[in-house]
Amino acid sequence: MKKIYVFLLFVFLFGFVAMDKASGQCEYCQQPNLCYVLTFDFPDCPGIQAVICYTCAVTHLEAYFDIHLRNVCHGLESVAYDYARDWVLNNYATLCGSTPCNEEHARLTFTRPICGRVENVNGRLNIYKGEGNCYLQCIEVWDWCWCNCVPGECWDDECPNPHVKWDLVSFRIEGNGICSSVDYYNKEGIYDCVWIQWRECGK
Repeated sequence: MKKIYVFLLFVFLFGFVAMDKASGQCEYCQQPNLCYVLTFDFPDCPGIQAVICYTCAVTHLEAYFDIHLRNVCHGLESVAYDYARDWVLNNYATLCGSTPCNEEHARLTFTRPICGRVENVNGRLNIYKGEGNCYLQCIEVWDWCWCNCVPGECWDDECPNPHVKWDLVSFRIEGNGICSSVDYYNKEGIYDCVWIQWRECGK
């Protein structure tokens, strides 16, 4: 049986304050999903939250992630989502465990809404996945492993410090939901099914 290495990885970029199962947020993560709430700041946009709902496979290295964003400033949807996704990629071992690259690679699947629910509250945006006739999602699959920096096993230019390695291996659009493009920036309220204004799937 392959030995599982669980290790902590340093956080990058702007810094963050993270909390597990923050009160009032994890109701978006339905059972049997686990929940992690990440809070981080961008210049002129403090207090963004990413509610990360995830499931770790028991018998093999595979995991699934849905990321709901809260308190995002206008125009920062893509940047905030990518920050939260990159945090998961850097900290997957803490969430689910890992093995070195020469033993086994993990497959991480991220689901991001194309059509979804947007709430504009006091000029900040909350973004959630769509349901029913609004179900249209971007599915991105990443190959992930931990380089243990052992010659002949795993070694590259970033060694000798152990680090994680990941690559986007596939993406697809799933669902048949229909949503319209609405200027949710300029009017507060709840938009139950709109096209989210962020990067294209796989870009």
